[in-house]
Amino acid sequence: MGYLVAAHVTRTAPNVARLKMLPPGLAWAVYRDEDVPAWYLDTFKADRTQKWPFTSTPLTRDFPLDLPDDLGALTRVYAALQSARLANGFKRGFLNANLFISKILQRPVCSFCSDDDGLDFACVSDNGVLQRLRCECGDLEIVYQNGRVTIQPLQLEVEDDEGDLTDFRQLHDPEAGVAVMERNKEQSTLLHFVASSELATFLDIPTAPLGLGSFDGLEKMPLKIASSDGAAATG
Repeated sequence: MGYLVAAHVTRTAPNVARLKMLPPGLAWAVYRDEDVPAWYLDTFKADRTQKWPFTSTPLTRDFPLDLPDDLGALTRVYAALQSARLANGFKRGFLNANLFISKILQRPVCSFCSDDDGLDFACVSDNGVLQRLRCECGDLEIVYQNGRVTIQPLQLEVEDDEGDLTDFRQLHDPEAGVAVMERNKEQSTLLHFVASSELATFLDIPTAPLGLGSFDGLEKMPLKIASSDGAAATG
């Protein structure tokens, strides 16, 4: 589990009956963490056996790719990322999954997907409204909060790998909700850095759970309390 890790996390027990509103192509399981105040929703393809939990992300056909109209600033940023061939780290379908899940559960949800190959994406929404998003796309860190997007160019270990910022500087328009910063922040080399930081902050704990940040994976499996196939652990 040191590679792709993905989950949707709540701070209070979710109403699992509402998860029946998820797309029919998705199966799901809910786990309770006995050590931290967290409940984890794992989603995966319904017609595929899930060998390990928290290792799948919703497919693009499960949720739309177009972002809601109120996230127009993020849509503009995504278009620029696409032109620069950096958009793979910005998961629109996963963001829409987070919005949908928080809406049906009617509570804050932190969703993240992160691996060891450049994917590090996390977002928090409450009742279907995006509160915060953070991800890395190549040498850029994208942060959304309070309706505004900040593009932070990152200093890489090899300066020659840093991209041209011309197209992104043209997006700079604070009145329109987009700010492009100077390249004055170093990129972290830690595994799952964005996901770990955002989840720990969401849960108000010092270290993120679910094996985030470690190639060793989970030390202790959370307790499964419900699933779409009706199976759950007891005790």
